[in-house]
Amino acid sequence: MQHSGSKRPDVFDYSLVYGYRPPKWRRSPDKWDWRLFAELVGEHSDRFVQGGIAVPETQGHQLFLGPSLLGIHKNYTVSFGAQAPIYQSVGSIYPRERVRFAVNFSYLLFQHSR
Repeated sequence: MQHSGSKRPDVFDYSLVYGYRPPKWRRSPDKWDWRLFAELVGEHSDRFVQGGIAVPETQGHQLFLGPSLLGIHKNYTVSFGAQAPIYQSVGSIYPRERVRFAVNFSYLLFQHSR
């Protein structure tokens, strides 16, 4: 987004996910069905531009790795996980992250029958 010669940085996000669903965790749709994931998440951002000039120390590149768990029951899902940084190259303006936590709740509007 640009306004009066100022621009927020472009951010490129990417991820690699490996999922595993143990046979003992596989359940019918009327019971909780669980999956385990290992997630690698990366972010690369350009510099802020203010008044047409790039602001130094505002670019960054980070990689995070961690486990997460996803449960599905009928039309409801819950997922949670934590990620720790394995690579951080951020400008001196930003603090370094030690860990990221996430919890998500979803309701699935559309579900196909088996």
